Amino acid sequence: MATVMVVDDVAANRDIVRMLLGYRGHDVIEAHDGAEALRLAHLHHPDVVVSDVLMPGIDGLELVHRLRTDDDELAAQAPVIFYTANYLEPETRPIAEACGVSQVVLRSQDPHELLDAVDAALAGGPVSIDAVPSGDFAQAHVQAVNAKLIEKVRALHHTERRFEAMAVASPVGIALLDADGEADYINPRLAEIMRTPMADLLGRGWLACLDAAARRDALDLLRGNATERRFTHRIDLPDGTARYLRLQLRHIQDDDAELAGGVLMVDDVSDVVAAEERLRDESQRRQDETRRRDAERLDSLRRMAGGAAHDFNNILGAILGYTALALESIEEADGQIPAPVSASLLADLDQVVKGGERAKALTQQLLAFGRREITQPTTFALNDLVRDLTATLRETAGTAEVTLQLSAGPIDVRADPRQISQVLVNLVTNSCDAMPDGGAITVATAVSDAGDAVVTISDTGSGMDADVLDRAFEPFYTTKRSTGTAGLGLSTAHGIVSQAGGQLSLSSVPGQGTTATIKLPAVRDQAAPVTPAPTVAPAQGGGETLLLVDDEPDLREVTARFLGGAGYRVLSAADAAEALRLLDRHDHKIAAMITDVVMPGMNGRQLARVAKQRRPELRVVFVSGFAEALIDESGNNLEPDSLIVAKPYTRDQLLAGVQSVLRQT
Repeated sequence: MATVMVVDDVAANRDIVRMLLGYRGHDVIEAHDGAEALRLAHLHHPDVVVSDVLMPGIDGLELVHRLRTDDDELAAQAPVIFYTANYLEPETRPIAEACGVSQVVLRSQDPHELLDAVDAALAGGPVSIDAVPSGDFAQAHVQAVNAKLIEKVRALHHTERRFEAMAVASPVGIALLDADGEADYINPRLAEIMRTPMADLLGRGWLACLDAAARRDALDLLRGNATERRFTHRIDLPDGTARYLRLQLRHIQDDDAELAGGVLMVDDVSDVVAAEERLRDESQRRQDETRRRDAERLDSLRRMAGGAAHDFNNILGAILGYTALALESIEEADGQIPAPVSASLLADLDQVVKGGERAKALTQQLLAFGRREITQPTTFALNDLVRDLTATLRETAGTAEVTLQLSAGPIDVRADPRQISQVLVNLVTNSCDAMPDGGAITVATAVSDAGDAVVTISDTGSGMDADVLDRAFEPFYTTKRSTGTAGLGLSTAHGIVSQAGGQLSLSSVPGQGTTATIKLPAVRDQAAPVTPAPTVAPAQGGGETLLLVDDEPDLREVTARFLGGAGYRVLSAADAAEALRLLDRHDHKIAAMITDVVMPGMNGRQLARVAKQRRPELRVVFVSGFAEALIDESGNNLEPDSLIVAKPYTRDQLLAGVQSVLRQT
């Protein structure tokens, strides 16, 4: 293989030619200018010289002329190939031919053209040519160089005009910086953005675009500590206005990879930021509006469910009451009804009772969803309740594993513990349904930053998509393939927590499980809980007179029969006005008044206040399945000296309540 000398003032160009020739197995020596090339030619006597034409100092043309006139015959006869991007072959052919240049190859041509030219030069061997007279060479050299310089100057002038037009028309501000961070060019747009004269932005005036920390980073970049930095921040302009700027700073390298400075581009994105803020505000407004509509829709469903359950409770109370009376009549008619007939009637009525109990459970769920259920709130330790409920939760979870993560410190809440237990069971049931093949359920307690009690129930089930999540608390909405009361579990839980003054929320990712979060308010006082109806076995009355007030005729009638059968004398009224007339007309003592709460006209609470003004010794028993008129938002009884019997009630529950108030002193 041959020895080839590559002459070029650009290192990258030399590297490319060296790699090309290396593929052919040639030995390559490099020279960065003409003077070094002459020295190496004397030292190594290369077989071929590949040289650029336009170089500082001794250019390619001068190099060839000196080689051909050199006293070293081996160096003088070396074939020379011009490899250039600046000169076209027609421009260099006359002087190249005169100096014995073998071929002119353009860098824009296929690399194989250079390899073929080297092969051809090697095949031709050393050249023999008479040297061009110095005067003729000088004239030809000057003409070639001047022509190229004029061309370059024109191209540079054209480029400058195009850059100026582009910079002036640019929608972003531009600053050209040197390695010391001094700006020597500022376009008009940057001055417009900064509301500052262009002259004030030259030098280091452009740093006004940045805050103090960003200025240090920018100057570090210009010193070569980074390639690019982007900044977005708010600045206060000299005229007092605030603008949001987005800046991009890149450093510029010269051909020898030495840092030469940087270019700064500045865009005023104040309108974009304002639009984004409007979009965020609008999005937040829509979310708030959606939540408000959802709350209104849920509240409407609650009112409807609570009202329907209240009316149904009255009907159900009459049904169960008359059924109980029928059962008693059959049992008391010993021997008067044939035994087969009696057994058949008792069995049929027993089914009526069972259906009524299922309907009673349904109305209680609807009342809980509607936040209208009669509650018995008390202050209790949340962690203790969860621990006591563990066995039930694990039984409910089936094949799923239930893990407790209870807070280290005590958490006291005020609510109805029976209802909170029902909420936890309902939520664990839902988690179990989402994991038919088993999984993990974690029940955790904690205290929020605001001091509220927090319970989370997390599972590893199938999760819910957004559409299902939006409707999860609607009554009777379910994705399960079942019948009965399916679809009331979450709605009941939501109503119970809401009635206790808390919040129940769901978060879920399809395929990654669901987390239910219960927040209950911190205990702020120790108000007395609602007094429950006693569960002692009822006893017979002693002939006391009772005033019964209910606007439902059937329920009033069956209640009167319950009381009359227990040994009480009963005065019945269909509304508050009739009840007050009976109080005024009746001269004897009336021991207690049993009144419905929700009635047309004057309600039960109002009636009780008026009645006790007229008869201070009068005891009052409220009967209601609708808590709104008797229970405040914290679950406290608004009539602490009275007793509430929840509808639908049995005879024993009613009599126990009456006897409880009659025993009061």
